[in-house]
Amino acid sequence: MDLISHVLFAHLITGSTKISYELVIGSVFQDLDRLYSYPKKRMQRAESRTFFHELPFISLVILWAVVSGHILFVYGVISHIFLDFVTGHTRPFYPIVRDDIDFNLPFRAKIFLGVVIWVIGVITIRF
Repeated sequence: MDLISHVLFAHLITGSTKISYELVIGSVFQDLDRLYSYPKKRMQRAESRTFFHELPFISLVILWAVVSGHILFVYGVISHIFLDFVTGHTRPFYPIVRDDIDFNLPFRAKIFLGVVIWVIGVITIRF
């Protein structure tokens, strides 16, 4: 999924009427590797499933966010992982299980899901 879909999906699962910077940062946090790899054209037409998407790292990030009181950040991180898990292949339990998990949704279903997220998200968002 694209970054805007991640932000809008996180917004939808929180049920709030306003979008916050914590939620935005949490929902795009796992794709920080794109800042390095896209300008260098290393991930052209490839999905971002790196260290930032793996259970040990995400667990530490969520633990830090909960302890420091950034609950909206946690919602963003969890929504990102869920959306990636549903729409693409991922290795959420990497060090323990090395297999990719893929729901094998047809491309049209992924596009439909993205459109639904965008439409509902844009309708409900308040800045």
